[in-house]
Amino acid sequence: MALQKKHSSSTMTFGEHRDLSKIVSAPAQPGSDKQKRVNVNFDEAKHARFKAACAKRGTNITVVINDLVDQWLSDNE
Repeated sequence: MALQKKHSSSTMTFGEHRDLSKIVSAPAQPGSDKQKRVNVNFDEAKHARFKAACAKRGTNITVVINDLVDQWLSDNE
């Protein structure tokens, strides 16, 4: 369920991009130095397990998530 915020001229829906065709037709260049922050919600126990598993392997959550997203994109684009 997306949240909605009323503006005087339009209704903005949070969690949905306003111009999906713009995103699909012009993705960011791979290897770009620009970065975007993405918030992901995990329950506390899963987050603790994930963080500990990353630390045991000498990595961090950001690196693992980036690797997972790269793999997902190669499988789904």
